[in-house]
Amino acid sequence: MSYTVANMLRAPDPALFVEGFNANARPHMESAGASRIRISQTVMGGEQAGAIGVAVEFDSIDSAVAGISAASAAAAPKMRESGIQLISRVLVQTKAERGTPDGPFGSILQVSGDPIDDATWESNADMYWSHMSAGSTGQRFGQMIAAGERTGRYVAVTWTDSLSALQEASTAMFADSSIQQLLANQNSQMISRTMFRQIG
Repeated sequence: MSYTVANMLRAPDPALFVEGFNANARPHMESAGASRIRISQTVMGGEQAGAIGVAVEFDSIDSAVAGISAASAAAAPKMRESGIQLISRVLVQTKAERGTPDGPFGSILQVSGDPIDDATWESNADMYWSHMSAGSTGQRFGQMIAAGERTGRYVAVTWTDSLSALQEASTAMFADSSIQQLLANQNSQMISRTMFRQIG
């Protein structure tokens, strides 16, 4: 089981933010046990366009809290000086993963739906990946477990080498009657979708 702390920020200069993050925050997160850190920028996403996302993976909630607390204390002064603002921070529990969760571009889909067990998470992931693998390098499925009013939502993060290829695969998947039936059976409703590019 793994957890991702997903931070959303606004930064006047994304390149400067990445440089400062790597110097001031990353070491503290890695010391606390962060296994992977990704920095992205939303390129399509309504009011979220331009926002910076920092996704940090940990093996436990305790290590996540320790890492984020230490990093925030170390980086806060520089963030204030640079005009960087934290918009939100949520905790996502990973439920299933397919392919290689990496790539220069990607999308984040938020969905509501009925509670499902671990076996259903796995079978759903197999079904989605059988379609999305045509235009993606990997997918990760999870649930927001500490996210304010968004707590309980399901999340699908998809990585790709081409957003055009990702969209083609997505369009074909949602047009498939078996996928439509699966979504209906689980009362799944799309809430939002954004597209991003990796910047760090």
